[in-house]
Amino acid sequence: MPVKEYRVRYVVVKTGNTPPEERRRLVEILRNECEKHQSGLRFKVVREKGDILVAKCSHKAVPPIRSLLTRLAANPAFSGVQLIGVSGTLKKAVSKFCP
Repeated sequence: MPVKEYRVRYVVVKTGNTPPEERRRLVEILRNECEKHQSGLRFKVVREKGDILVAKCSHKAVPPIRSLLTRLAANPAFSGVQLIGVSGTLKKAVSKFCP
């Protein structure tokens, strides 16, 4: 039985009190990081509600995104940014991590 080359994950990120221009920059940074690790699957912001961001990415990009967000949290411009959780389905990601 063949194994799928990629699996989709939904990453839930809390942006805190990040201004809108920095938020767009954050999305671009995450997109570049994600697309480095899986060329066939594109990073996409699926939902945005308040300071919560739900994005679709490859399962191979999750560990680099975790470390990237940890590094970005040290930057004063992105001080409120943190990874809330990762899920395999959008429904489960929203029900578990979005208020």
